[in-house]
Amino acid sequence: MAILILTSTSGSPGVTTLAVGLALTWPRSVLLADCDPGAHQAVLAGYLAGQSANGKGLLRVAEAHRDGRSLREVVVDQAIPLTTETADSRLFLPGFTKPGSANLFGGIWPELTDAFDRLNDVGMDVIVDAGRLGPQGLPAPLLEASALTCLVLRSNLRSVMSARVHSSAVQEPGRMGPSGGSTGLVVVGEGEPYGKQEISKALRLPVVATVAHDPASAQHLSDGKARSRKFDSSPLARSLHTTATAFSAHLSRTAARIGS
Repeated sequence: MAILILTSTSGSPGVTTLAVGLALTWPRSVLLADCDPGAHQAVLAGYLAGQSANGKGLLRVAEAHRDGRSLREVVVDQAIPLTTETADSRLFLPGFTKPGSANLFGGIWPELTDAFDRLNDVGMDVIVDAGRLGPQGLPAPLLEASALTCLVLRSNLRSVMSARVHSSAVQEPGRMGPSGGSTGLVVVGEGEPYGKQEISKALRLPVVATVAHDPASAQHLSDGKARSRKFDSSPLARSLHTTATAFSAHLSRTAARIGS
């Protein structure tokens, strides 16, 4: 099992920026899947600077499901390169193109989740950008299958209070499926003003990673701004590398435990 879910509530903590950053620094091949129900196309319009998906994405996955085709091959075929600058494959699966499309996707999630899971057989992990939590929560099959589900938040009061209201959507007692997955918090900008211990205690969830609040460097990931010469040594880049390595190891351990 090698699925990581990233989601958020309010307070604009930059969940898509984090997802792109982790995908680019992941220590092995990875698929970044845009499963944001809001159909914001944030990666295409942001990091990929308006690049066309050429019709690829979840819509074509839905068509393949309707036609009874195996989705594992379809998922890879419908992905586009996130970057070609590394030896490992870093693919991006574009998301919904219209608001409300996610509401018609309900019967597809189980098979799509299984397809994500099976990518582990070819050495590829999956990072799911689930966007902002809505009234319907996260798709149950994804939530049950994830090795790690992370609620991303800032360390300010507005973000913490919003996370407290909505955190039950990612930690309901019955949500744990056969993956034995876990739930945790990713704090962006720890100490602004609250520390991770305070946040963990308030939300009754462990803080599994902290990421630097570094707006200048984040523009490269969120808006496709040219990477500065100092980007690789920036606080954001360093924290992304640390988080990606830790999360990849967590997913590997979960996969090994399930396979044993």
